[in-house]
Amino acid sequence: MAMLIVVLSVLIVRVWSKAVIVDTTSGRLSGTQADGVASFKGIRFAHPPVGDLRWEPPIPFVSSKIHNATSLGPSCVQQIPYGRQALFEELHNTTAVPENEDCLFLNVWAPALISGPLKPVIVWIYGGGLVLGTASDPEYDGTSFSKNQDVLFVTFNYRTNVFGFPTSQDLSAKRNNFGFLDQELALAWVQDNIAQFGGDKTKVTIMGQSAGSFSVSLAITRRNSTLAPPFRAAIMLSGFQVSTSPTLDFAEFDAFATAMGCNQTAGPLRLHCLRKVPACTIRNYTNGPNIGRFTYGVDGVTAYDDPLQRIRTGQFAQVPILLGNLQDDGTVFTYNTSISLPTFLKIQFGSHADLVPPNLVRALYPGLSDQQVIAAAERDIQFRCRAKLWSDAFVSSGIKSVYRYSYGAVFADLQPLPNLGVWHTSELPILFGTYNTSTATCREVELSRSLQTAFANFVKDPNGSPAPNWPPYEPGFLGIARNPTLAKIAYEGNVAPNDFINLVQPIATDEPCIVWDHFLDYRPSAYAAPGEYSRGTSSMVDNQIGMQDSPSGSLLRLQELG
Repeated sequence: MAMLIVVLSVLIVRVWSKAVIVDTTSGRLSGTQADGVASFKGIRFAHPPVGDLRWEPPIPFVSSKIHNATSLGPSCVQQIPYGRQALFEELHNTTAVPENEDCLFLNVWAPALISGPLKPVIVWIYGGGLVLGTASDPEYDGTSFSKNQDVLFVTFNYRTNVFGFPTSQDLSAKRNNFGFLDQELALAWVQDNIAQFGGDKTKVTIMGQSAGSFSVSLAITRRNSTLAPPFRAAIMLSGFQVSTSPTLDFAEFDAFATAMGCNQTAGPLRLHCLRKVPACTIRNYTNGPNIGRFTYGVDGVTAYDDPLQRIRTGQFAQVPILLGNLQDDGTVFTYNTSISLPTFLKIQFGSHADLVPPNLVRALYPGLSDQQVIAAAERDIQFRCRAKLWSDAFVSSGIKSVYRYSYGAVFADLQPLPNLGVWHTSELPILFGTYNTSTATCREVELSRSLQTAFANFVKDPNGSPAPNWPPYEPGFLGIARNPTLAKIAYEGNVAPNDFINLVQPIATDEPCIVWDHFLDYRPSAYAAPGEYSRGTSSMVDNQIGMQDSPSGSLLRLQELG
C-alpha cells in the first residue's frame, strides 16, 4: 500500500479534455485546452488587497468552489512615467491591459497530456521597475514554452508602485515591501498546488527579467543555507541587486498623503484615511507630472543592503544560476537624450562624479560618440557589471553550476525605434516564442527554439550544460580565466542549436567594469538593524528596473586607484 502511494504521488496520468478541471487550494479550476497545452488563467491566489487590506501582507485565498479559469485577470494598478504611455505601447507592441487594485491572480500552462513523472516548472516574475508590469502581457504567454519544452509555466501578478512599495512611516518597518510578499505567496501557492497540474514542486526554477530578475536576486539573498527555498534554480535576465545604501526617506509617501487630503500625523488615522481613497484617484496622482517613484526599501526581511556580501558569506539560497544581459541594455533608457556626458555622470554619481572624469569614461569606450558612450556606460553600470559581480560571487561561494551569457541578436521587426540595437527586453519575444509570426524571419524562429531549449535544459537539469559546449562560468584573474566560459549568444547571426553561442573570456566584455565595480560593490560601514527601514538613492535607469544604489562607501577604494 505504501509503495502504491509513493507511485501515485510521483506519477500522474491525465488526458485533458475540453472541460479541464483541476482541484487546488483556490478551488476547482475550469481551464481550457488548445494546441496541445492546457491553460488555467486568472487564478486568485490571495484575497483582494483592497479596503482595509490595502497595504497589508497578502492573505491566501482558499476556496472549494468551481472557478472559471479561462481568462487572464486584470493588471495591478500601474504607474507609467508621465507622458510615456504611447512609448511603452510602441516598445512592447501592445495596448494597455485593464487595471484593478484587485489583481492578485496567477496563470498556469501545462502540457495537455500528462503522463509519467511530474514535470519541471518555470515561475516567471515580470519587470517594470517595481512600478508597473503585468502577468497578463501577451508577451509572457506560456504556451510555447509548455508545448515545445514539456515544462509547466507559471506567471503571476504582484503589487507595484505605491500599492506594493509605499515606503511609509505609517506602517511598520517590516510591512512595506508588499510586492515581494505577493511574490513569496505566489511561490508558496506553486508549492501547494503545482502537482495537480502535473508539475514537480521540487523542480521549480524562478525566472525574471529586469525588476523581475532583481526580484529573483532578492528571493535568493533573503534566505540562508538552512532555509530551503521554494525553488531549486534561478534564471536572471538583466536585473541584479548590488549594494543598497541604508538611508531613510518617507518624503514621497508624505507628499502623496497630503495630495490625497489625508493631513493627519503619520500613523493609524492617516492610514485609515488613505485606505478610503479610490484606487483610480491614486492612479491619477501617481501617473501625473513631477511625481517620484515608490519602490522597495531595505528591511532586513525581504531585502538586505549588501546581497553580494551575503552570497560571499553563505547567507543565500545556494542554487544553480543562469544569468546575463543584453549587448545594448542601456539604449532604451538613454534614447534620444540631449544630456551631456558630464551631466550623465552627475546623475549617476551625484557629488562623487568628479571621481570618474568624462575623459576617463570616453577612454573606456573608444571610438564612440558621447551619446553612445552614455548608452554603453548605462548598460555596464546597471546590467553587465552587475551580472559579472553576481557570477563571480556565486562561483567564489562554491556554486558549481553558474552559467553566464551576453545576448546580441538584432532583428528588424523587433526594432520599434531606430538605433536601439539589442535593447532592454528585446529578447523576450524570442525566448517566450511570442514573436510576431507574420513578420518573423527564419533566423528568429530558429533562435527562439535554440534559446528556449537552452533555458529549458537548465530548468530540467540545472547541473548540466544548457547547450552544447556551454561550460560553467569561470571568473578568472582580472577577467582572464583558464578557459573562455562567457557565452555570447547570436552575436554573429548564429542561431542553430549547436552553434548559437560563442565562448569568450570575461574580459572581452567586462573591461570597463574594472572602474564601475568600485561603485557597485562597496561595503557600507553601517548596516540596517533588524527593525530598521532603509532606502537608497536612484539613477536614471533605476526608475525603470527597480534598483537603488549609492556609490558612497567605495570612494576611498576608487581614490586609491589614482
